[in-house]
Amino acid sequence: MSDERFTDNGNETVTDAQTGLTWSKTDSRQMTKRWMHLEKGQKFVEEKNAEKFGGYDDWRVPNLEDMKTIFDKSFSNRDFGRNEIYIPSVFEEGGADCSWTDTVNGDRAMMFSLVKGRSSWINKLGDGPFAIRLVRGTRQK
Repeated sequence: MSDERFTDNGNETVTDAQTGLTWSKTDSRQMTKRWMHLEKGQKFVEEKNAEKFGGYDDWRVPNLEDMKTIFDKSFSNRDFGRNEIYIPSVFEEGGADCSWTDTVNGDRAMMFSLVKGRSSWINKLGDGPFAIRLVRGTRQK
């Protein structure tokens, strides 16, 4: 895989030519300077839609399959602690090393690790170090 499939749109968003998804260039921690649990994250998404972040109002919390599309061990980036994470370098450095997904089961939600490429169940009200990376669009098969 190559970083060339990702385009910096110049409006704080990145488009993936392979999937058709558009992502925020930064995650919720980078935008707000704080960690957030999933419910705060869902409110954050609503706020970004209300302000038409990047010119759009259809942002959402990514699902697990969406998150898997930006993870690849051939990519290299750095998280908030300067540790390596495996997302394209077009995304701004300094984000979280894992991201919430929209998969919820009772009081737990699915988290995706950008270090290990694996998902795990976490208390959805856990504050962190957790963040959301906004996504919009429908993934092309």
